[in-house]
Amino acid sequence: MANLPKIVTTLGILLLPLLSFAQRPFLDKSGGAAKMMVQNKPFIILGAEIHNSTGSDTAGLKKVLKQAKALNMNTILAYAYWEFIEPEEGKFNFWLLDQLLLAARKEKLKVALVWFGSWKSTTSSYAPAWVKTNPQRFPRHTLADGKTLEILSPFSEANRNADAKAYAALMQHLVAVDKEHTVILLQTENEPGCFQGYRDYSPAALKAWGAEVPAAVITYLNANKGKLFPALEKAWANNGYKTQGTWEELFGKSTAEGEYPYYSEELFMAYHYSTYINHIAAQGRKILDLPTFCNGWLYNKRGTYPHGTINPHVLDLYRAGGTALDFYSPNVYTIDYDDLFSKYKTGGNILFIPESLLSPAGVLYAIAEYDAIGFAPFGIDGWNRNDEQVKLNLKLLGEINGTLQQMQGLISSKYNSPQMRGAYFAPPARNKEIELGDYKLSIGSSADFRFSIDFGKSLEQVGKQVISFAALSGQDDPAPGPNTPPADKPAPPASPFGGLPKDMGAALVIQNAADEFYIVGYGVKLNFALKEGISFNHLGFLSIDEGYFKQDQFIATKRWNGDEQKVSLPGQQLTVLKVRLYRI
Repeated sequence: MANLPKIVTTLGILLLPLLSFAQRPFLDKSGGAAKMMVQNKPFIILGAEIHNSTGSDTAGLKKVLKQAKALNMNTILAYAYWEFIEPEEGKFNFWLLDQLLLAARKEKLKVALVWFGSWKSTTSSYAPAWVKTNPQRFPRHTLADGKTLEILSPFSEANRNADAKAYAALMQHLVAVDKEHTVILLQTENEPGCFQGYRDYSPAALKAWGAEVPAAVITYLNANKGKLFPALEKAWANNGYKTQGTWEELFGKSTAEGEYPYYSEELFMAYHYSTYINHIAAQGRKILDLPTFCNGWLYNKRGTYPHGTINPHVLDLYRAGGTALDFYSPNVYTIDYDDLFSKYKTGGNILFIPESLLSPAGVLYAIAEYDAIGFAPFGIDGWNRNDEQVKLNLKLLGEINGTLQQMQGLISSKYNSPQMRGAYFAPPARNKEIELGDYKLSIGSSADFRFSIDFGKSLEQVGKQVISFAALSGQDDPAPGPNTPPADKPAPPASPFGGLPKDMGAALVIQNAADEFYIVGYGVKLNFALKEGISFNHLGFLSIDEGYFKQDQFIATKRWNGDEQKVSLPGQQLTVLKVRLYRI
């Protein structure tokens, strides 16, 4: 026993170099769609974000991480607070961060670390006291009437450099203490923007507004001409595709008219927020080169959103000024996924959802249909676990997380491939269709399913094209009534912090062979048909097996046949199927 300390010391000396050579997490962009890589293996971020103040409560934090692990999460989005890290200028304290890392390692969770520096939900509430109380040195966002807000101005080098210094110290500390890379992803700042007015009127901002559009913007516009966000492309084109001039000369007079009011001002602010954040991220990446992003509060037509924040209509300007960031993300408090996700992929932007409603359907759909590298509902420590919808969504989320972790290699191999699609249903949408190979799949709600049997005759009855599950009455689904929304009408937005939407469903569908599919989902009904023009005499199911995945391999546990020979996935549980069809 007397030799034990010496043995431990020797082991420590041997282990430290091994830990220092742990594979750094990175984004693999070689296959047309980015993949998150952890320990050189594909890693889909399946997690949640904690509430803003939880990281300052170490006991509460440990409880939350246990809840995350119980839901089969592999990542937690948690915070590094500038006010705690640098309570006095130049004096740093990383105790809270170290507690986070220790607790995450104990639960075998990875961390996406969010830097609450200059901005959190637009305000500078996490700036330390020595910054807040010295507006002469650290200028604030100024309104047109001269009033200032508790928002650090992005036009101030003093603001930017103070933030960057603290962020760099944070990176230095992570290099020293996080040899195994518990932290895999960095979010630099949070939801920049301003609700009041569309641009900053501080002296430095006024000077920038009156100056010519920076060369970096012109370079980006020229390189992406014809591929810009439609509103930006139109604004630039309407002004003659100019490559020299002020913001209003290039993009038009900033007025309340048009689809995006005061558009030139929003573009102006977006670019300057971007260059500010980019400087901070770049300083950090010189020390610790981890994938880095920032997020934005969603746009709405009423104008009640932070103007200049990260939204599709200004995303090009963020990309023009933000070369040190890998991507920009939406905070998703809507269920109109197709419109939102497609816009956030403008210009090849990588999709990651760092904050969302508690939506299991969103997890499946974002990953399957839009190659998202991850999805994290917000407020894991604030969900009302007595609410029946919350209970159901948590159950489904845990089942989805567990299954997708066992499919990470398979799913990642299908990114940017027509062999993986997402099926999604949310009222009031009518049936939609997706295509895989020779097949066309129609998507409906499993709640609409009525007891039905296919006696081997329905295929011929519908022209030998569709596997039909008509009701015994022989009637098809009822025709839309006069008040039924059209199929292409977007799903209604959900309240950002209100009740959860009901009767949603989604599925991840992978074509494993010409007539073989893996389906993972809940709450949807899938009907298979061959595309028009493909001739056959009979189309039918060869087998439908229920099971689970283990290390990317499907293991069957049950065969669906007879009355249950159909692909209608219950809304109360996740179902994993292997479906084989035949055509003769």
